[in-house]
Amino acid sequence: MGWRAIGHIAAVLGLLCCMDVAFAEDDGCAAAPGAARSDDCVAVGGWNLSVALGAGIRTNPVVHSKDIPLVVVPQFSYYGKRFFIDNLDPGVTLFEGDENTLSLIASPGYDRVFFYRSDLQNFFLGGATSVAGGGQTALVPVARTGETFRQIPESPRKITYLAGPEWTFKYAAVSGQLDYLHEITGRNHGDEIRGALGIPLGRLGGTWTANVGVTWKSAGIVNYYYGVPDLYNAGSVLNPFAKIGYSRSLSSKWKLEAFVHCERLGNAIADSPIIRAHYVTTAFVGATYVIHK
Repeated sequence: MGWRAIGHIAAVLGLLCCMDVAFAEDDGCAAAPGAARSDDCVAVGGWNLSVALGAGIRTNPVVHSKDIPLVVVPQFSYYGKRFFIDNLDPGVTLFEGDENTLSLIASPGYDRVFFYRSDLQNFFLGGATSVAGGGQTALVPVARTGETFRQIPESPRKITYLAGPEWTFKYAAVSGQLDYLHEITGRNHGDEIRGALGIPLGRLGGTWTANVGVTWKSAGIVNYYYGVPDLYNAGSVLNPFAKIGYSRSLSSKWKLEAFVHCERLGNAIADSPIIRAHYVTTAFVGATYVIHK
């Protein structure tokens, strides 16, 4: 990301912050995107910070790469009258109703997590060692038989950000979101469409939830991460996913949380010679300490 792009992003965020101050009310209440104005309502200008300590793993589909451990998972959010930030995703609310919300958001490109353990989306996963990246040389299979190998200089996958509109909604107990995002940091000029539904499953021993959804990625994004020059040119892809989550409050500061998330990689990714698996599974169980709420 060049300094000019960083400057543009900083200017936009600064403008959004100024808008937020102008719209803020001392006793106001803002709902998180996709949340109703009831239990999920938080005070305008309020921020949340928590840290989960536990054990988990994210499987890595890149050949000759190790699975990614999950040990410390911080969570940060701030919701103003218009401006909000949820971990690495800043945004501004354009319209907010009882059941529907329209926002503009920015979100980092996800696929980089498989190539660099130091990527912030892997959270605090010890060390800044790159995985099959950083100009190193990786052995990748030329044929699916696994009998022929060829050395391919690995291209760096730099941090990217996507931005665009997000529609969140609630219908009865079900919540959902739909995003259309374009890459704004000049790395691949690709697009993503993200759609998901959140469904409550019950309260047996705690709170159980399910999420199902799909992510469409354009050929520009897929090739940036999984293409191989003069060997493999990928097209667009559709990745469905499902997630089961569990949460149980232990005290005013502590809660037990666990989840399992499974994503199926579409053929345009799975057929890449640097990919060895069709599925990515992320699982974590741990205790979350609420530092500020």
